[in-house]
Amino acid sequence: MKLQIGENIRVYRKKKDLTQEEFAEMLGVTYQSVSRWENGNTYPDIELLPVIANILKITMDELMGMSDIEKENRATEAYDSLRRECIKKDYDSDKIVALLKDIRLNFLDSESSWRPWCEGNDRAFRDPKILPEARLLAEAYLERHPMQPHVIETMAEIEDEEHLEHFLGKYTTPFDCSARALLFNRYLRRGDAEKFEPERRYQLYHAFSTLLCPRYLIKWGESTEHKQAVDTFMENMLSLIRCDAEDDRPDIWITDRIELGLKSAIRSISLGNQDAALSQIEAVVKLLEDTMKITDDVLLPTSCRFLNGMEWRAKEMWMNRDNNPDSTEERMIYMDTRMNGMCTCYCIFPSNYYDMLKDSSFDPVRGEAEFIKLCDRVKSLIVTKDA
Repeated sequence: MKLQIGENIRVYRKKKDLTQEEFAEMLGVTYQSVSRWENGNTYPDIELLPVIANILKITMDELMGMSDIEKENRATEAYDSLRRECIKKDYDSDKIVALLKDIRLNFLDSESSWRPWCEGNDRAFRDPKILPEARLLAEAYLERHPMQPHVIETMAEIEDEEHLEHFLGKYTTPFDCSARALLFNRYLRRGDAEKFEPERRYQLYHAFSTLLCPRYLIKWGESTEHKQAVDTFMENMLSLIRCDAEDDRPDIWITDRIELGLKSAIRSISLGNQDAALSQIEAVVKLLEDTMKITDDVLLPTSCRFLNGMEWRAKEMWMNRDNNPDSTEERMIYMDTRMNGMCTCYCIFPSNYYDMLKDSSFDPVRGEAEFIKLCDRVKSLIVTKDA
């Protein structure tokens, strides 16, 4: 591995258009030293390695010539260790800071470099002891991978008030100037029907999703009556959106249908109509059962003529619901759509809906034989295996 260091210094130095003399001056050594390193006659002091990597804008792994497979394995270990520590009730902030620094210096280009921003580490990252290193990682990541939404969204949530305005000013705009919105307007104005169509479908889907999200409709501390009115509004809206549904088979609206179906059942229970509630729960369970029959990669119907052509696919996968690398994995259905580097996805875990049925709102029907059977049907869909 040492022999590779000299060769790597030579390759990356030339990529930076640096002469041996210029590179040596930046390091505070003689150009003869650099020459001896590159010829494999001697090797840099270990204290110089991070400085060399920083000047050449590469990771320590790239400098050492580590194989891609070995590097990815090391990256996975780092991300797993970070997740293990972040989910602890009493996490070690010093350990998390060290892991974030290791990731920043070595794994920004790994295949799973998105993981720190998508695995629910916000609670730990918000810690004042950890936030400065999370900030450095975000800045380094965005320099390497500009405008990555998961990083920007996470930082917008966890950043302290002192630094928030600076971060938003550097990485966002005051208005919707996303690539998708800009391309929508570009192709519309140019009359490019072929390129406009996928952008139109995405913008419409995004608008529908916004209307089906209660947090856009409910104010803080809103009354139960208003929340129920919002649920009714979303149910009616979903019915309009699914105007072309041929039957009750799974489509791209699976998660909305299940969650709104359970809310509708809760509302029926509150009105004393237990029979209607049980019928609504039955429909939800049937939809979940049909969804869990999916194995191979399948194309889901949109149930809406205005979205026809938008490809949502579903397939079975195994994953831990809480992104815990040491816990059992559950069989779930992964749904996603992709367009020009953008991915929108949902994960359907039967255990999630089984837990929802444990909510106290269902207590008035909990002793009913039919409700017990429905819960057992959902429970039977939960299949796990060791990670």
